[in-house]
Amino acid sequence: MLTDTKNAELYAEWLKTILDPQAKAAFQYIVGVAAGLEAYECHIQWKGEVRDFRFHDIGGEQPYSFITNNRWLLFYFRPPAVRSGRFSSKELMNFFDSFGENSAGEWTVRLRSIPDVERLIGYLGW
Repeated sequence: MLTDTKNAELYAEWLKTILDPQAKAAFQYIVGVAAGLEAYECHIQWKGEVRDFRFHDIGGEQPYSFITNNRWLLFYFRPPAVRSGRFSSKELMNFFDSFGENSAGEWTVRLRSIPDVERLIGYLGW
């Protein structure tokens, strides 16, 4: 569920910075999905110069997040998700040709469209 209404103005502001229409739709879709997730508290915030949307579980850990770019969303599997054993980097590579791993060991996938978001939420079991 969405928890941080104090930053509500950021949704419209960030949507304007996404130039690609399909990526805009993906942003709107994933935020809508997040609003209905009972297992996660979600909020939007600035992290320095980065537009950061966070998913916190009931224990307060942050297993996922995404940031916005002009042409896509970059979804992160943060350390709690990576070490959970629920997910596989090999499986993610099969689902997303944009799969990556950063120096912190976090996994990333680019979401460019609603079908990308649908694939992700199917994989996550949301």
